[in-house]
Parts: sequence; C-alpha cells; structure tokens
Amino acid sequence: MGTDLGLPVTLCREQLEPGDQLLLYTDGITEARDAAGHEFGRDHFVDFVIRHQADGLAAPETLRRLIRAVLEHHDGHLNDDATVLLCAWHGGAGTASAPHHPG
Repeated sequence: MGTDLGLPVTLCREQLEPGDQLLLYTDGITEARDAAGHEFGRDHFVDFVIRHQADGLAAPETLRRLIRAVLEHHDGHLNDDATVLLCAWHGGAGTASAPHHPG
C-alpha cells in the first residue's frame, strides 16, 4: 500500500456496518492500456463495479467480470501487477457470551 515510499502515513479507522464493502486495488487495474494507449481508468473501474453490484451480482462474479474486462481492454495480458480485493462485511454473529468456567 505504498508504505515504503517515504511518504507521510495517516492512520485512519472506519467502523464497517453490515452490508458495507471495502474495495482495494493496485494501479495495474486502472492503468491497463488498450492498443491506442488509453487507460482502463479509475472512473471506468468505479463505474463498472458499481453497475455490477447494483445488478445484484455476488462479489466473486463482479470481480470475475471486472478481470475479464481489464484483460480484454489490455489485449489479453497485463504488463503490471493487477490485483483487486472486494471484502464485504455481513455483521457479527451476535454478542459474545461470557466464558464458561466449570465449577
């Protein structure tokens, strides 16, 4: 995540709620270029994910289609790392119970 670049680091915390999703990706996804040199682009990437999630597709299917679209855009191969991770928080399993100590 760029932590070895010598840049200042800001620690952030977010509280995920049930149904929230977190999407992480490397620049190989957005910077994949077609034969004319046009990048896949962040806007195209975001629009693609939002549209497919809005269609009710499961995260694995959305990512499968995204990778296929990036590969098609870049003529079937990539020259850079291309990683994408979509995590969904479905909520906890309830409240934790106190440990039971047999007497």
